[in-house]
Amino acid sequence: SAAVKAELRNNFRQLCQDETPMVRRAAAGKLGEFAKVVELEYLKSDLIPMFVQMAQDDQDSVRLLAVEACVSIAQLLPQDDVEHSVMPTLRQCVNDSSWRVRYMVAEKFTGLQKAVGPEITKTDLVPAFQYLLKDTEAEVRASAATKVTEFCANLEKSSQEQIIMTSILPYVKELVADPNQHVKSALASVIMGLSPILGRNNTIEQLQQML
Repeated sequence: SAAVKAELRNNFRQLCQDETPMVRRAAAGKLGEFAKVVELEYLKSDLIPMFVQMAQDDQDSVRLLAVEACVSIAQLLPQDDVEHSVMPTLRQCVNDSSWRVRYMVAEKFTGLQKAVGPEITKTDLVPAFQYLLKDTEAEVRASAATKVTEFCANLEKSSQEQIIMTSILPYVKELVADPNQHVKSALASVIMGLSPILGRNNTIEQLQQML
């Protein structure tokens, strides 16, 4: 019944705001699942504010779980709502002071890309991806590097080559000379996957120079 559902949402909200970090972590870990079973109206009115609040929690272990929930929430919302309700928080997570939160964004990046669609990918995710590929923390750069080929493959075909050549490859070239071996090996594991996307001429001109 509506009353029972309202009570469940209220109970969940209280858990999200609990003073004990362990409880907030447990609630944050279930936020994505909970989002899938509430009506869209309550997703917007109740769960989005919880998501925003958790992404600003003083514990990075809670914030990184909010990033995980971000994919589920974005999949459920219309594009306009994603832009207004999810993207400001996601931008904040890309710039989070904790490398663990930024690492989680990198880990979930292609899932986010599929959830938000091509327009938001072009305007928001491409700059965010550049930021992650240049992150100060090697673990974050390595995680982002493993997503390069999949991210490029998922770009809208009409602008795919142009975005890769102008917005992604310059950052990939920098990673080829990264001082961290872990980052270079992460890139090496995926870089040849760009070849069929870029075509023969671009592969010869661009990729072979890097290898």
